[in-house]
Amino acid sequence: MKSCSGGNAVVIGGGYIGMECAASLVINKISVTMVFPEAHCMARLFTPKIANYYEEYYKSKGVNFVKGTVLSSFEIDTDGKVTAVILKDGTHLPADMVVVGIGIRPNTSLFEGQLTLEKGGIKVNGKLQSSNSSVYAVGDVAAFPVKLFGEIRRLEHVDSARKSARHAVAVIMEPVKAGEYDYLPFFYSRVFALSWQFYGDNAGEVIHFGDFSGSTFGAYWVHKGHLVGSFLEGGTKEEYETIAKATRLKPAIEDIAELERRGLGFALAISQKPPESTVAAIPQPDFALQKTIYPWHATAGVLVAASVAAFAYWYGRRRHKRW
Repeated sequence: MKSCSGGNAVVIGGGYIGMECAASLVINKISVTMVFPEAHCMARLFTPKIANYYEEYYKSKGVNFVKGTVLSSFEIDTDGKVTAVILKDGTHLPADMVVVGIGIRPNTSLFEGQLTLEKGGIKVNGKLQSSNSSVYAVGDVAAFPVKLFGEIRRLEHVDSARKSARHAVAVIMEPVKAGEYDYLPFFYSRVFALSWQFYGDNAGEVIHFGDFSGSTFGAYWVHKGHLVGSFLEGGTKEEYETIAKATRLKPAIEDIAELERRGLGFALAISQKPPESTVAAIPQPDFALQKTIYPWHATAGVLVAASVAAFAYWYGRRRHKRW
């Protein structure tokens, strides 16, 4: 970037790498053109409405978007330096620097025929053990059970990589104490003056809320009658924690319009609501019942014994008087 200050950069890809690199390039006074085949940026996560907000913000910083096409070839000078990017639709983009951020595929070829593979990665259990219990997999390559959704997922994000690694070490060191990996899918990004966080799953119907002309807005995803995903831009630490807690609770959603009206307030109310008692719904072992019943048994026994003793005393005195 230092060698290209004042020059042109072409960023191939509109996902995490593309968006974050583009922001850094602009901050370093480089003109940026982003190229990606999708209809909008961050297509795997963002809705068109959310994506439009970020694209307009990037445009205000001078970023140019070329959508619906892909890289075809490079033009290279005699020194082997890239001077231009040629796109599949024939567009010619001058370039002093090119960033290619188009995602990854886990390299699992080493393990084929040795470990069970799923979702493009290594399948692991709740303790992050593969089909060979002495082999653990973490991070982008691990396909692990997400308890919240009851299915196997493979996630590509630094938060998952860090937390799964820590859990694997805990399992190896203290297998009984560590328990199973219970991860809430989490993604975030900070670019320019913007900062967003997402929790859960972007499946089902999306409900946007907040002021998209301002700095704080968000969205909920509702699937099969339950809140399964939450997104928030411009939140405080406490607000991000609130949507995370609400997402993990998976509350039932009965009124979509009311959810939209309440917006962030819904997550706040749900996260502060005391958890409903589930004692009656959970079968209790016999000893749990005995703890409650025994005091009554003891009390009743004392009363009966006292009554018998009193009666015996009274009857004895009566017979003594008669004799």
